[in-house]
Amino acid sequence: GIENYYGIETQSYDQTTHLNEPELLHVFSSGNSGDKAPPDGIYAGLTGYANLTGQFKQSKNTICVGAVDSLDQVIAISSRGPAYDGRIKPEIVAFGQGGTSEAAAMVSGVVAILQRVYLELFQDPDPPAELIKAILINTAKDIEKPGPDYISGFGSVRAYEAVRTIEERWFRLDSVGAADTNEFVITLPGNSTNLK
Repeated sequence: GIENYYGIETQSYDQTTHLNEPELLHVFSSGNSGDKAPPDGIYAGLTGYANLTGQFKQSKNTICVGAVDSLDQVIAISSRGPAYDGRIKPEIVAFGQGGTSEAAAMVSGVVAILQRVYLELFQDPDPPAELIKAILINTAKDIEKPGPDYISGFGSVRAYEAVRTIEERWFRLDSVGAADTNEFVITLPGNSTNLK
């Protein structure tokens, strides 16, 4: 059912992901209640929004996937965000004419491909889960409203662009502490129109 809150299962998935860094990345379907309204919580009665099924999909360290048809149109039953606290959910959408479980399986396959490409290039079997998630989000094709939204998240998955991001090394792994700064230079080709 629609569960729009952070509960014990949600906490468990976030903790499991954190304890098994860097390799563990959970991929969940958003659910097939996109045309329904949440029965309770701050979004109660709002049809077509905040209708993720299963409170564990509210987790922060996982990927929640909605479904699109072959024309990149979000299917009516694809559950939508926001999460209980206003975060973007689902993060991405993928082809799943039969529903969001099919779309989540598709994304799981793309994740496996990205992990394999990373292993072959860097001889490292454990690409950071947050890197894989960031690549999926940043290479997704924006659909629905411009920018991220609660219907399609950051967009529709593009496996080729995600693989190319790893192959071309179009990413940077780094960290910064609280109150610290870290500067680096990004060189863009002259014909660039967009930077993510």
